[in-house]
Formats: sequence, C-alpha cells, structure tokens
Amino acid sequence: MKPDSMTRTPAELAQTIERRIVQRAWGRIHRLEVKVIDGRVFVRGCTSTYHSKQLALEGVLDILGTTGTTQVELDIRVGAILPGSFAHGANHR
Repeated sequence: MKPDSMTRTPAELAQTIERRIVQRAWGRIHRLEVKVIDGRVFVRGCTSTYHSKQLALEGVLDILGTTGTTQVELDIRVGAILPGSFAHGANHR
C-alpha cells in the first residue's frame, strides 16, 4: 500500500479507488462497487471489454501501489451489456 493510502479510512480508500477506476476506464465499468474490508479490497462490476477490466485493475494499483501487501479481489464480469442484464441490476448478487 502506498503510504498515503494507509492513513485513510476504509470508506475513504474505497471511494478514492472507485474514482480512480472511473478515470482510468473512462466510466466503462458498470455497476462499479468498491469495498475495503479488513485491509482487503473488493472490486465488483461489469464491462464489455477485457481492456476495460485491465484498466480497472491498473486504477486499483495506481492507488495501492504494486508492492503486493494488499489483497485485491477483482470481480469484473466481461460480456455484452444489454438492457435488463447484469449491468442494469438483474441477477446482481
């Protein structure tokens, strides 16, 4: 974890990571949800391309750094985003 990310509350860190993902992926991650629980980062959402998923991961690493000290669970589904699909809430959770 980068030193400045260690001084934030879990909620602040999650919000910072979420903003960075939105910036990096140009808003292409739909139903984006970021949580920090017990020092672990959980990222959930969906997108239409693997490239956008990779950009989301890079956004997380921008904030946390690449030291590997924080466990990240990336659950971003890749597939067509259709009305009534996962992207719009159906079958979510």
